[in-house]
Amino acid sequence: MERVKFVNRDNLKIARENVGLDTLSASRKISQSKSDIVFAFENGNSLPTWPQISKLAKIYEVPELVFFSNEKIEKNKAVPDYRIGQSAENDEKIKKLINLVIKRQKWLKRNIGAEIKKNNLQGCGKNIGNPRKLANLIKEMLDIDLSEIKNFSGWNSRKKTLDYLINKAESKGIFVGKTISYHMISARDMRGLYVSDDYCPFIIINRKDAVSAQIFSFIHELAHLFRKTESVSNSLEFRQIDGNESNEEIFCNKTAVELLLPAADFDKEFYGLTDIGNLAEIYKVSELAIFYRLKFLDKILNGQAGNIEKKIKEESERNLELKKNKKSKGGNYINSMRDSNGNLFNNVVAGLYYENKIGYAEASRALNFSVEKI
Repeated sequence: MERVKFVNRDNLKIARENVGLDTLSASRKISQSKSDIVFAFENGNSLPTWPQISKLAKIYEVPELVFFSNEKIEKNKAVPDYRIGQSAENDEKIKKLINLVIKRQKWLKRNIGAEIKKNNLQGCGKNIGNPRKLANLIKEMLDIDLSEIKNFSGWNSRKKTLDYLINKAESKGIFVGKTISYHMISARDMRGLYVSDDYCPFIIINRKDAVSAQIFSFIHELAHLFRKTESVSNSLEFRQIDGNESNEEIFCNKTAVELLLPAADFDKEFYGLTDIGNLAEIYKVSELAIFYRLKFLDKILNGQAGNIEKKIKEESERNLELKKNKKSKGGNYINSMRDSNGNLFNNVVAGLYYENKIGYAEASRALNFSVEKI
C-alpha cells in the first residue's frame, strides 16, 4: 500500500498528545501489528500509508492536512490533575474530555470573538486565603440565595438545586457541561473539571455521580474558577490523610462546605445519624458532606464519630454501585446532548445559527445534534 512522501512529525506528535494517547495505544488503534508504528512515524524511521493517515486524523480529531502542513499546530495546555488513585487507563479518557473542552473554547472564540467579553470572575478570589471569605464572594457575585435552595422540595429537589446553581453561573458567562455515556468516565475517576479561558471558562461535572455529589463538585469547581486554578478533581477530603491530597483541593472542598453549609446554621450541641439524614435533605448535599461539616465543627460526639462515618461511607458506596449497575433505558440522545453541552453553549450556537452567522452543518456539528432541535 502506498505510503505518503512526507509527514510533519511534530504535528503528528502534538495531535496525539492533545488527545492523551501514548504512541503504543495509537499504534494499536490503526494496526494489528504489535510493533509501535506511530513511534516510528514520529521519529522518522517510517512513513504512514494514506489509510493510516486517515485513521490517525479521525482518532486525533484533526484534519488530515495538518500532518502535511509546515505550520505547527498548537499544543493543548496541561490541566493539573488533582485526582486520587488515577490510572493510566483513565488518563486517556480525561485528556480526551479536556481536548473536547479546549476545542469548544477555540470554536467559541473563533465564531463570537468580537462579541464575547472577558470573564472577570476568574481569578477574582485568588488572593483570598480563607474558605469562608471565598464562599461569601462566590455567593455575592453569583447571587446565590441558600434560602431558595432550602425551599426546594419534592423527589427532584436536588436536581432543582443543581439547575438553580448552574443557571446562576451561566448567567455570568461560565459555561457548564456534564459528561455523557460515551466519555466512559466513572464518578470515582473524575467528579469535576475546570478549564480556564479568559473569555470562555468551562466547568464539567460527572453526570454518573449522585446529584447531591454533583452539587458539591460544582461549587468545588467554582472555587477553582474564582482562584483560577485549573483542575481535574475527584477528592472529597477536607484534610490531609496520607499526603496524596492536594492543599488546593482541600481548600476548594472547604469553600464548598462553607457556601452550602454555613456554620451559623448548626446550633445544636451534638448531632446524630438521624439528624445527618434530615440535614442532607434540607441542604441537598450528601450525608457524608454533612458528617464532615459537623465533625469539623465538633458537633458529633467522639465516641460516635467513627461508627457514623463508617455507616455513611458504606451506604454511599452501595448507592454508587447501584447507580453504576443500574440498567440504562437508553434515554433520549438529543436531551442527553443538550444536558451535556449545557444551556449556555447550546444557546450561543443556536443564536449564531438563527442570526445567519454560521450554517446548519456547522451549528449541528458543534452541538452534536440538529440545531433545529434546540
